[in-house]
Amino acid sequence: MSYKYVAYDKNRQLVKGSVDVDSEQMAKDVLRDSGYSLLNLEQGRKPFNMREQLPALFGVKSSDVVTFSRMFATLVSRGTNTLTALELLRDQISNKTFQKVIQAVSDDVRRGMPLADAMAKHPDSFPPIYSRTIRVSEQTGNLESSLNHIADYIEKQNVLVSKVGRSLAYPAFVFVVGLGVVTLLILVTLPALSDLFMDLGGELPLPSRIMVGLTDFLTKYILLFLAVGATGVATLIAFMKHPRLRPKLDAAMLRIPLIGPVITLREMINFSRTVSTCLSSSIPMPDTLGLAVQTTRNLVMTRVLKNVREEVLKGRGLSQILSESSVFPRPLIQMVRVGEQASTLGDDLGTISALYEAEIDKRIDTIVAVLGPGIMLFLGVFVAFIAVSMVMPIYTFLGQID
Repeated sequence: MSYKYVAYDKNRQLVKGSVDVDSEQMAKDVLRDSGYSLLNLEQGRKPFNMREQLPALFGVKSSDVVTFSRMFATLVSRGTNTLTALELLRDQISNKTFQKVIQAVSDDVRRGMPLADAMAKHPDSFPPIYSRTIRVSEQTGNLESSLNHIADYIEKQNVLVSKVGRSLAYPAFVFVVGLGVVTLLILVTLPALSDLFMDLGGELPLPSRIMVGLTDFLTKYILLFLAVGATGVATLIAFMKHPRLRPKLDAAMLRIPLIGPVITLREMINFSRTVSTCLSSSIPMPDTLGLAVQTTRNLVMTRVLKNVREEVLKGRGLSQILSESSVFPRPLIQMVRVGEQASTLGDDLGTISALYEAEIDKRIDTIVAVLGPGIMLFLGVFVAFIAVSMVMPIYTFLGQID
């Protein structure tokens, strides 16, 4: 979504512009991190843009950002200044959208804007955790290390997402192909056989009567079914975006057998890895938790982390706060407690995130092991019923001829 803003910059100059982020709170956070004093913020409407509507095809891919970050770190380690490095990398980027982003960042840096502020203006390419890490690195002088840390972070996040996607790809493929075969049989093959059976006369067996009735019904109301299906999909999408209904949906997702534990593990990995990366980059704990909130997908977890951040601002220990929530598993709480006592919280959270990655692999394998055969069994039974309904009348009429 696009949000238009009016604000004062660091030089007390009035500026106007827009940012493309997922929520109003994220827009405020991005502008605050850029050093702006916000005067007005409102959601704006943008014309249809193919590149924005299909980011997977035209937008900036996270893999592009990872490659850019590693090459940037290499140039910095060799003593190349920031502006020169950006200009060199801009010419090496094949993604036209990302190339324009780097060009805009280069122009802002050339005008004297800090690198972090220039990147914060492009949250679709450089998420808040990226620009915040760069801001701290500019203050501490460890830009190379921070670039490698954030590249590792994004890369691991991509691996987690791709694992879930690949694991569900096969069951989804089986379901779609099976559904296509069933639809073809019901709407094409069965109507032709139904007409043949009617011409031959005689009473059809019960399975055949059921399938003939189903075929007639679907053929007659196919447009209605398509309209209802499209309406259902649109309603679900609206439900997922509704600010009051989305939390209920996210809470329900956590209670679904097999799926709920995977979502919880994903959020624990995201939390552990985000906090570990931020602490390794010397970002203060309150800011770290704020970034963790922005990277969380489940709104139940978002609310919990916001409460955790508020309690940390009051001076309470992180492990004590986490232990009061039913969301965080005990091993994570124990690891946080040990990390706080030994001042190794960042490293310890990195360790627990690796352990949870192994656990989520097992969970995903279990889901695939259940879904794949389950879908095959369901479709097999349905196709077998269709086959029986087609074959039984043939044997019945052959018996009558004999």
